[in-house]
Amino acid sequence: VFPPIGAQGLNLGIRDIDDLIGIASENRGDPGASKSLAAYDTRRRPDIWARSGAVNLLNLSLLSDMLPAQLARSAGLNALGSFAPLRAFFMREGLRPGSGFRAIAGGLRKEVGR
Repeated sequence: VFPPIGAQGLNLGIRDIDDLIGIASENRGDPGASKSLAAYDTRRRPDIWARSGAVNLLNLSLLSDMLPAQLARSAGLNALGSFAPLRAFFMREGLRPGSGFRAIAGGLRKEVGR
């Protein structure tokens, strides 16, 4: 169960379904076979662990009485609220890890003309 921080529970669920559809389509003969389930577990586990850790840290910072944690959280939220490209980057990363970096690289390619 995820606390509602950054909609990461929803984002993980969307990626779970996307990967489940991909694994099932690759294993149409028996999508519930041990091989298919192991492939799904291998594909999803790193994302789930990373997001769980990040959400746990954010949740702990929210509940913390430590001034440095409160200041860091406040500065981060202020930066996200004030700088639309940074906010868009994190929203893309939340939905599809790596997509924010790909968008930056694509924008740089357009600027350079390659």
